[in-house]
Amino acid sequence: MKTKKSGSDNILLIIFYILLTLIAAICIFPIIFAVIGSFTPESEVAIHGFTLFPKVLSTETYQYVFQSQGGKLLNAYKNSIITTIGGTALSVFITVCYAYVLSVKGFRFGNKLAFFAYFTMLFNGGMLAWYLVCTKYLGMKDSYLAMFLPYAMNVFNMYLMRNFFNGLPYELVESAKIDGAGHFRILAQIILPLSKAGIVTITLFYALQYWNDFYLPLMLINDEKYYTIQYILYKMMSNIQYLAANPSSSVASHIILPAQTIKMAITCIAIGPIILIYPFIQKHFVKGVTVGALKG
Repeated sequence: MKTKKSGSDNILLIIFYILLTLIAAICIFPIIFAVIGSFTPESEVAIHGFTLFPKVLSTETYQYVFQSQGGKLLNAYKNSIITTIGGTALSVFITVCYAYVLSVKGFRFGNKLAFFAYFTMLFNGGMLAWYLVCTKYLGMKDSYLAMFLPYAMNVFNMYLMRNFFNGLPYELVESAKIDGAGHFRILAQIILPLSKAGIVTITLFYALQYWNDFYLPLMLINDEKYYTIQYILYKMMSNIQYLAANPSSSVASHIILPAQTIKMAITCIAIGPIILIYPFIQKHFVKGVTVGALKG
């Protein structure tokens, strides 16, 4: 039986739609602005600044990027894809296992492991100690492993999955134990199939973290063959800003450097793959964040 909405309900619904439309417009505006800015000639930006409706559109910034770093960009994309896929798979595996252990009722060391994980969110040994441990004692230098292990588990994502596991019917686990199932079988055949939304959520979180990261390559990578797309674009932007700030140099005196528009182009190059993938996993992501945050 359908209930008839009153006039006040319709007005309230319209207001909600207007607010949601405004919020969506505010969120998408920077992306549109970056795309338009990346196709604006540097000469026009120098005169009129960035606008939504430039008088001239040009691909000169992208031409500069791909002509100066074409081969390196392809290799950097490959490294970013390897780092994102490999690092995300490792992180999701460790996070799910750790979260499941904490969700097991009656586990003797559950509270100690939970405290150990939570403690790392509040305190750390500092950058110097972290760097020495990674390079001197673990040998994580100039390798894909150096871009995997430091982010192997995010404590926030672990607690998100633990809350998700705690919200599942525990009767299913008890029934499986009665039938003789061990923890590995319970996790693989019962817990994980019921936690797809949560797994997709932390997978996206980890993928974004690995894809957008340039800190680990900056600290642990010296070999160019391991440069990621974020790091190589960061270096390119830094070099252009340096040359633009020193017009007396031989390079800067002969060409017009896209010192401003390259920031927009770099943004578009970096976020492009994520924008293409996100629509396909949006429903799982929203459900996972909502359920994982509310269940405790």
